Amino acid sequence: MRSTPRNAHASATSSDVRLVRSNGRATGPRNKTTERTWERYRDNTARHLIGIARDQDHRAQQYLTEDRGYEGLRPSLGPLISLVATEPRPLGVLAAELSISAQACSQLVDVGDRAGFTSRRADSSDRRSRVVSLTPRGRKLVRDAAHILTVIEADYRARVGDTFFDSICTALQQLAELIPLPVRSAKVPSSKLASSLGLLPLLSVHVQRELMLATERRGHLGLKMSHAQVLPLIGPDGAQVTTLARIQGVSRQAISSTARDLETLGFLARASDARDGRAVVFKLTSKGESLIADSVRSLDELDDQLERTLGARRWRGLQTGARTLYASLDLEREVFARTARANQARGADQLTRLAQELRRELGAVDADRLANILANSASQ
Repeated sequence: MRSTPRNAHASATSSDVRLVRSNGRATGPRNKTTERTWERYRDNTARHLIGIARDQDHRAQQYLTEDRGYEGLRPSLGPLISLVATEPRPLGVLAAELSISAQACSQLVDVGDRAGFTSRRADSSDRRSRVVSLTPRGRKLVRDAAHILTVIEADYRARVGDTFFDSICTALQQLAELIPLPVRSAKVPSSKLASSLGLLPLLSVHVQRELMLATERRGHLGLKMSHAQVLPLIGPDGAQVTTLARIQGVSRQAISSTARDLETLGFLARASDARDGRAVVFKLTSKGESLIADSVRSLDELDDQLERTLGARRWRGLQTGARTLYASLDLEREVFARTARANQARGADQLTRLAQELRRELGAVDADRLANILANSASQ
């Protein structure tokens, strides 16, 4: 990591963002350092790439389910099918590449098997192992998914223009060749897959895994890849399960289970929603706030790693392109909109108090003169 912070956001420490809490509820005001930390947590290339990958998955799933009749298709199957589409893989290899436990991987493959997309057979080199491959139905799913991907990418290109879109694709292609994406061991040349955004779901898994490992090194133990469905979407003022489920495109039951897991680990706590006393939100505890601060540090480390891998020029192209596309999709805005409005109101209150203090200090005549001077300066 660099000896000096990348920007002001990187200087935040865990104690900077920890609020005075009682029973898991925030009771103290956030300072400017805290707000910078949240701004960095919200605006970063990792979030942009993961968000775009999720939007891509959701659009594809809607098309494949509603227009092509693929029942039993879930967002969680995307990375699994992407890997198996390149070549059959043993369960243990899949678990490692997806950064999940062997048990969780087996359960995920069960979902694919029941839907008719995948099947298992004995490994010829190790009879104790099972190899996962696509069924004919699964291969047809991949072909239909490739078709809808071209439609989605055409929309993305129209949103941001050729320059931004091509910069993202070019950077993804180079990343596929230089970092340990699972596709590197595939028989299908990575350059063909990476000529579009076809590698983005696998890259998203890689980015989430790197961030999880980086936060583990800072002492935040017990985190799982599934927690990425919830933690990045818990804004400074919390979030309802219904909101999280809608953004992620999964069931409320799935989000509730993950949120309860994070609650058990001490990262989240339940609180009444200030906007609706009948509703409950999950909010970050002081331990969760500490995780956010350390996540910002981990994001800076990941940025440094990717910049070294891609080179400064191509990295800037990926950053700018991903940010532009992410913004055009208007993803996750509702998570932070309430906080942004609160910050605007707080800023207006501070200006009002300052004006009142100056008027008392200067007197009415000099305060009016100051107002005229400021107005004239602004118009010049």
